[in-house]
Amino acid sequence: MPPAPSVVRIVAMLCLIHGTAHAEPWKKARPGVTTEAQLRMLFGEPDARRREDGALVLDYQGQSSPAGTQRARFTVDTRTRKLRRIDVFPTRAPTRAAVEKQFGPACPKTGWSKKPCYVVKATADTSLYFHYPSRGLAVFFAGGDVRALTYQKPVRGKLALTASVEPPPELSSAGTVDPAEAGDTVSASGTASEDDTETADGNTVEAFAEPAAATQPAVASLELAVPTIEGETAAPRPAPPMDVDTSLRPVVVDDVAASGTSIASAAGGPTAGPQPVTEDAVEEDPLHPSAFLKVPELLTVGGFYLQRAEVAGARRASTSATGVDPFFPALLDVYLDFKPFDGLRSFAVGRMAYDPLDPVLSTPATSLDRLWIYFGLFDHVFITAGRQHIKWGSSKIWNTTDFLRARNPDPLFLYDLRPGVDMVKVNVPWEEMAANLWLIGTADLLDEVTADGDRVRYGGAVRAEMALGTSELAVSGSFMEGRRPRYGVDYSIGLGRLDFNTEIALVHGADVATWERSQAGGFQVRALDGLQVQASGGAQVELRVADTFKTVVRLEGFYNQLGSDDRELLTWVQAVGDFQPLYFGRFYGMAQVAVTARNIYEPTTTLTVMGNVGDPSYVARLDINASRLRDVTVAAYVEVPFGERGGEFRFQPDASIAPSAPVDMGLFRAGINVRLRL
Repeated sequence: MPPAPSVVRIVAMLCLIHGTAHAEPWKKARPGVTTEAQLRMLFGEPDARRREDGALVLDYQGQSSPAGTQRARFTVDTRTRKLRRIDVFPTRAPTRAAVEKQFGPACPKTGWSKKPCYVVKATADTSLYFHYPSRGLAVFFAGGDVRALTYQKPVRGKLALTASVEPPPELSSAGTVDPAEAGDTVSASGTASEDDTETADGNTVEAFAEPAAATQPAVASLELAVPTIEGETAAPRPAPPMDVDTSLRPVVVDDVAASGTSIASAAGGPTAGPQPVTEDAVEEDPLHPSAFLKVPELLTVGGFYLQRAEVAGARRASTSATGVDPFFPALLDVYLDFKPFDGLRSFAVGRMAYDPLDPVLSTPATSLDRLWIYFGLFDHVFITAGRQHIKWGSSKIWNTTDFLRARNPDPLFLYDLRPGVDMVKVNVPWEEMAANLWLIGTADLLDEVTADGDRVRYGGAVRAEMALGTSELAVSGSFMEGRRPRYGVDYSIGLGRLDFNTEIALVHGADVATWERSQAGGFQVRALDGLQVQASGGAQVELRVADTFKTVVRLEGFYNQLGSDDRELLTWVQAVGDFQPLYFGRFYGMAQVAVTARNIYEPTTTLTVMGNVGDPSYVARLDINASRLRDVTVAAYVEVPFGERGGEFRFQPDASIAPSAPVDMGLFRAGINVRLRL
């Protein structure tokens, strides 16, 4: 006679309470154990660093994502500086057979399992996922394929029966990246990472009980029904209207333990929608690259294709009529990623630009975007040499402390298209102090030989970063041949859902000549005495509405002591070639609202208003970004300038100030961009 269910549950609880569960590792990173400094040693500098819900998020994506992934995100506790959560987006989706062979099968309906097993659960938007409580692992599905794996601390005892895992933001929203990654501090991407996904073969995992019938969490938000497991009582669902597409209705899981899991629609019949897990007729070898366990690859070849279709409306300077100009630029990046062994990596990205409607780019132009080699010395010093991407500063638009890179001419665009910088970068982490020291040497090949006969201009920079509780402080200095030193301070702090940041740069001069009015009535180069201040700062808050929409509101401002509010001077600097967009004026401001729904089929909508306050002229921009397919991102936008005519964002030259070719005044811009991962 089998034991009573209550006895089974009690025995299982005792096993869980007295057992010791270990978090599942991923590429040697283990939640609750690995520190932030150790993450940097394993994966290098992240592409983006930001604060979300009081935690620090390190984001690795794009060409610098770890091998076998599209993206990897690490959430670090700001108090302990230890890893709290890992979200991994594999390049190729593993099959259900590979997942079960690697991590464990479905849990039995009754009794308990001495080995790790999973239970089927559902998110708030009725997407299914497999939960391995004793491993601290959740496998999320979308469109019938594995989209993400989440690693957390394991749960035991009563929590093992009721615990749930929040899906990554990409799966609970539109699945896109915010156009400018608000509040990010981006550094050079490209440091060593492990090739092989860590297995659980050597882990000691204690017995645990996971009765399937007791694991389905209750969800109550805006009548979002969740899948129910056979044996539970499901509330009746009203029939949908005849004009509503029902192909995406919630599903009911009839049998989560049997080998042939059946899926029924909400009405009880078969559904034409995707199955929750991909299963092949023949069991796939888990060591095959198509499975989650990746075999080591010495060389990875890939790329990205970006196609833009844009149209710009303008008022013609010669006829005052309205004209429309189309653009169709394309960009192709191809990369080679070579990792012969741990601690050594080389990376190269070649770029080709083409626009059949542009007289210059109608002949394809090629360039080198990145080319670097990485290696470590004694596990304490990490060196990256070559052309690499780097970005300093926590502001979204005006990064005043980003001394090593040219200003971004279009910071609201979805991708940063600036090429890399030639440098040697040395990173010395100090784990005990939660700090990092960066030493950088640069070299620029000049277009013309200087008076001293030099053709190469050398320089360098030093930067120190330190975590202070829920805040971060960075101090930097830049030194360049023929230019006075520059100094910067960058500070950011998170207080609950509020994030604040500020950047202050002290400079002796500008990259281009600064001008002012002369007593004779013309313009002359402005003499700069002492240090000049360029400071930006912002505040950001995240709001949730009925747990259905996430709204992020950001305000940002910029003070530029090198700038001017003289509108006539704007015509002059445009004529002599010393104009810098977004850095001409003295005061700038930006307000942005981004709304994301907890539904993978809903896009992210972002409204931004930015302008030169002293001019005054502004631009309003609406972005809609969606990513329904794994390797395809679609983004559309429209922007309209407004404010005083002749200002920075509604510029038309004054012929009485400087004779120049007629310039049309922009009325609007609109476009759609498609990015494919190759």
